[in-house]
Amino acid sequence: METEKKTEDLNKYMAYYMRKKYKENPQQHRRYKNSLNIKKKYVISPETWDKYGENLYAVVSLKELIDDLPDGYFEKFLMEYKSMNFRKKEIVKEV
Repeated sequence: METEKKTEDLNKYMAYYMRKKYKENPQQHRRYKNSLNIKKKYVISPETWDKYGENLYAVVSLKELIDDLPDGYFEKFLMEYKSMNFRKKEIVKEV
């Protein structure tokens, strides 16, 4: 019975702690959480985890996108990368 109470208290504390951590820096928290999910789905070496850490999700996503490109397109993109400039269109909401 006492063990259940300790577990319940610990769960409440962890939920509070994670909400607090999320509010401090939501973007970093999301990146870390996504990287942990990637670590569960893929075989990731400790060296790769140490190198990319919380940005592992973005690295794996980029690798998958690069692999989907036809041959030569990624190299072409890298050559033109610095000169490319994309901006999102502004959406005007009509009332």
